[in-house]
Amino acid sequence: MDSLNNHTPTNGDTFPKHALPKELQYMVEMLQDAYQFPVDYSVAAMIYATSIAIGNTHKVEVKRGWQESPVIYMALVGRPGSNKSHPLTWALSPIFERDGEAYTFYQKEYDAFKSVMNLTQKERRGQGIEGEPAKPVLKKHIVQDFTPEALTKVHEHNLRGLGVYADELASWFKNFDRYSKGSEEQFWLSNWSGKPIVIDRKGDNPILIKKPFISVCGTIQNGILTDLAKDSRSRNGFMDRMLFAIPECSNKPYPSEKDLHPQVNQNWFTYLSNLLDLSGITDGEGNTKPQLLKFTSKAKAVLNDWNRTNTDLINGTESESIAGLYTKLEVYLIRLSLILQMLDYTTGESAREYIEADTVERAILLVEYFRQTGLKVQGILNSTPYDRLSIVQRNVYDLLPDNFHTKAGLNIAHSEDMPAVTFKRLLQRSDLFIKERHGQYSKKF
Repeated sequence: MDSLNNHTPTNGDTFPKHALPKELQYMVEMLQDAYQFPVDYSVAAMIYATSIAIGNTHKVEVKRGWQESPVIYMALVGRPGSNKSHPLTWALSPIFERDGEAYTFYQKEYDAFKSVMNLTQKERRGQGIEGEPAKPVLKKHIVQDFTPEALTKVHEHNLRGLGVYADELASWFKNFDRYSKGSEEQFWLSNWSGKPIVIDRKGDNPILIKKPFISVCGTIQNGILTDLAKDSRSRNGFMDRMLFAIPECSNKPYPSEKDLHPQVNQNWFTYLSNLLDLSGITDGEGNTKPQLLKFTSKAKAVLNDWNRTNTDLINGTESESIAGLYTKLEVYLIRLSLILQMLDYTTGESAREYIEADTVERAILLVEYFRQTGLKVQGILNSTPYDRLSIVQRNVYDLLPDNFHTKAGLNIAHSEDMPAVTFKRLLQRSDLFIKERHGQYSKKF
């Protein structure tokens, strides 16, 4: 990859992309230059795609009886037009291509199945076909539109592991109580923790997934983050399980005249395919028996040092939500260490026998980034509607008297270059204003 090693990035950033193997650092820089992909989104998308590619084939054994898979829940947060979706689509393209090939193969098998089913018993015997043919199933890695039951059926056909890709993450969590209050939310809490999942189906056999693996990633706008924490999700540990990628600057960049070096796509396809081709030993029920990676003694020392510091932070905060966030980061440090070790392996920088000290140190960089973005999200969730107003909206709001008529408000909005239709839409927000009577309002803040 010498042609990429000569690349010099033109944009600076604060995301710790040096946590990645060097080959992937160059890719991230070139994606930023050619497509204006924010570094935060590119790295987060790569981590998510790698998580799916590893699946249940490898786990970390922290100590006897304690194993962690690389399951992650990730949200790419930003304003509309901040280039959130494209990095995900790019990082997942090798998996989408593989799923496309699986679908083509499935279609051929299904056509052959239908041909046999359309034969009479006499015709089958004449062709040497005995018994009923097995109905083919589609084995894929990524699921986008689903119910818990449908998702579990897909997982049953691919026990290696799945990824849920929700371009608009709001569509994922807004459906949690669509069928049964709290049941789907509990499904996702159990999946993250690696607990067996059982789906009871009316009039059909239940589905049991002993070793679930479903990673989740999607995009979400800043203003919808509060919906993510609604109901019990801010109290039952669900929010603590989410990692947030939030660039410091989410302004839409100007178009670039540069093109992406074709070797970037080729190499990413190769690296992810290397991981997708890994096949663990399966038991009699088709469950994958993972290869277990342990921490070297030096890596364990680095891990323990960080855990002691993190424990002090947990004990030092009075906020239950922050304590929950910090506690889950301990698990994510282990999982991200596994993901980085496997990326080192697939890029040729290391083996996949142990988790090394350098890997843990780089995973700490990622975890500390996610600590800061998690705190940023906590700040948004704990803020008032007034705190979340834009600069222009806040200027208009501050100029409004405590009690005012619509006409007076429109005059103030006009003085701040806010269109009348925008002000009237703002005026409809019951979290900011109280409608005393027709045409007269009072402020809540």
